[in-house]
Amino acid sequence: MVVLAAVLTWNQHRARNAGGVSLPERGARAAVWPLQSALSSSGRVLRNVALAAYRGRELVAENERLEARVRRLEAEKLRMVGYYHENLAMRKKLGWQSPEAPPNVAGRVIDWSSGQSRKRVTIEANRELERGNIVRTEAGLVGRVVEAQGSRGTVVLITDRESAVAARVQREDGDFGMVRAAIDPSEDESMLKMVPHSHKADLRVGDVVVSSGDGGVYPQGLPIGVIETVRRSAVDVASITAYIRPFADLEHLDYVLVERRGE
Repeated sequence: MVVLAAVLTWNQHRARNAGGVSLPERGARAAVWPLQSALSSSGRVLRNVALAAYRGRELVAENERLEARVRRLEAEKLRMVGYYHENLAMRKKLGWQSPEAPPNVAGRVIDWSSGQSRKRVTIEANRELERGNIVRTEAGLVGRVVEAQGSRGTVVLITDRESAVAARVQREDGDFGMVRAAIDPSEDESMLKMVPHSHKADLRVGDVVVSSGDGGVYPQGLPIGVIETVRRSAVDVASITAYIRPFADLEHLDYVLVERRGE
């Protein structure tokens, strides 16, 4: 062993003096190279994953900040609409000329027509309304205009028995379905329910539900509500229903925003 060590040391010194690498050293490097390469690649992959996870948290936080800012701005817009209508009413009483209408279509709820299954309101807007206009608040979808006469219109709420909204779960692989009013006597009248198109749908408590745009009645991406309960039928295991709490406070509507087609 001593002789072998001496020979290896002599070969290494001789190779280095000649500016090269000894044969045993080349053999050792060749033997450990696959492991070294694997460890190096794994290190790069782990570094990239860590950076992506860190950046992902930053993006999520930034998205939440932007969403909160949008909600605040929309709420401020509705407050300005309120001031506009108050100013308009005061000018009419004083006999002054009405100010120019703001560029966005905004409306005020002036009448309710609701029963056990009928949920409709009448709104007065600052511009002429059209049948099919989408009505919402800063929080979420309210419904659509089904009758329009000038600046007044009847809005069918999404909690009306005759209302139906094509929707999807706001996840990358979110399932699609139809959202309707939860109208059973034992159910909360302010709730909605979603029946998915697939019996294998993955619906979870806490999922956000938005309009899918299917059918062309409502545009894509309007916030509807959040899933509070998921139930499967005791008789039909393939039947699944998700119960949704609407984002918009449909029982206490005051000022609303009207989205006109083509704008």
